[in-house]
Amino acid sequence: MRGTMNTDKGTAFNGLVSGQSYDIFARLVGLDASFYAAAVKGLALGPEMSALDLGCGTGSLTFALAAQSSPQCRIHGLDLAENQIARAQYRQKEYPNNLHFSVASMDEACFPDGTFNIIMTAMALHEANPQTRRTAIANAARMLAPDGILLLVDIARPRLRGLGLLLYPFVMTSAKHKDGLTEAYAEICAAHGLSRREDGYLNSLVRRQVFVKNAASAA
Repeated sequence: MRGTMNTDKGTAFNGLVSGQSYDIFARLVGLDASFYAAAVKGLALGPEMSALDLGCGTGSLTFALAAQSSPQCRIHGLDLAENQIARAQYRQKEYPNNLHFSVASMDEACFPDGTFNIIMTAMALHEANPQTRRTAIANAARMLAPDGILLLVDIARPRLRGLGLLLYPFVMTSAKHKDGLTEAYAEICAAHGLSRREDGYLNSLVRRQVFVKNAASAA
């Protein structure tokens, strides 16, 4: 795709497919404000609580969580693409929360153990290389506070209707979607002390999984 760049970490969206253009295209395929609101349904940050958004893009998931959280919360967003981060920084002026966006791969987050109440990612795992995904999830488990939440939203085995039906052949044969078609993420999470609490689809193509850090693994 014009404007994307394949790095040793995964795909970075720059150029014509980044920033405001990315947001417009995302809305056209159903990744609008209501989609991200559904992704963070039931999640919120109180005063002094914090979250980390891995592969944050233009910030849509961050803003969805911020909209239903305390103005005194903190949310950090990381993305490979400078253009995406620039767009997120432009958009953040609409929100009173303490928001920070930085250019970095999702596996490069280096916050102390137990820093975050919520770590989340939406529509980014399949764009990362397999080892990057695995390292990012393992690192997320370390950075989560006891009873912290890991939210994973990504393309999964398509349901045979709508967009899922249309993209079924591509998703089922694309190497980058292999982990999403299986229970790979649940297995990785379990190996790092995270238990799945919720599992369902947001639409015919995108699966939402919520994991909780076990108290024993945080000890």
